[in-house]
Amino acid sequence: MFDREAGIGGSPHIVFRLTALLFAILLGAQCLWLVLAELARPGIHELPTDAASATAAAKQRDAALRAASIGAIRSDLWAEAAFAYADLLWGEKNKAIANANPASTLLHARATLTRALDDGPHQSSAWLLLAGLSLRFPSPGFDALEPLKMSYYTGPSEQPLVPLRLRIAVQLDGSKDIEMRQFISRDLRMLLAQNQKSAIAEAYNVASPSGKRFIESTIKDIDPSALDSLQTAKQKQLLPD
Repeated sequence: MFDREAGIGGSPHIVFRLTALLFAILLGAQCLWLVLAELARPGIHELPTDAASATAAAKQRDAALRAASIGAIRSDLWAEAAFAYADLLWGEKNKAIANANPASTLLHARATLTRALDDGPHQSSAWLLLAGLSLRFPSPGFDALEPLKMSYYTGPSEQPLVPLRLRIAVQLDGSKDIEMRQFISRDLRMLLAQNQKSAIAEAYNVASPSGKRFIESTIKDIDPSALDSLQTAKQKQLLPD
């Protein structure tokens, strides 16, 4: 009788210990998972917004993909892996990274972006990269304006993205869309307020004819004196290399 009561009384202690052991194992596994992902992480924390930084990021592509594979469900790691494909945005201007098979590289870039956005649709940088790739490599039935709008929705005030986002928007004839006109005007106001006239001039140089007209009319309403920098940019664009 005594042994039976002792067994009954000891059972909850065994259950508690087994449960605590299970949680300890799970916690240890989670810590190991996080540490391994961080050790493999190359440090591409932002979307490269120029050819030089895109070249540097592309050199770390394998490490970024390895970290994302370890992280599995971590959308931030998949986004960073996708950023390593940003050199595709500059094409022939970015010769430091030679893609032996551009079509295959583009396919991998889009698959990585899809994984990042499926797990983390709040990532403005990933949407912007998707819009940029869709602009440079158009796909039938896919409207590049949609991911560009998502970039605005999810990160309207992410200042590091504004120059690149403006470049993409004015190339896509975004000024023909009422909502995009508001977004582009906001970006122009932000850049003028920060005296980043060179960023506006760079966007102006690559803009479509309608994009150029919209930039000119918007700046004329905000700061007519800034039109001089656009005229200078236009003249430089006309000069032979």
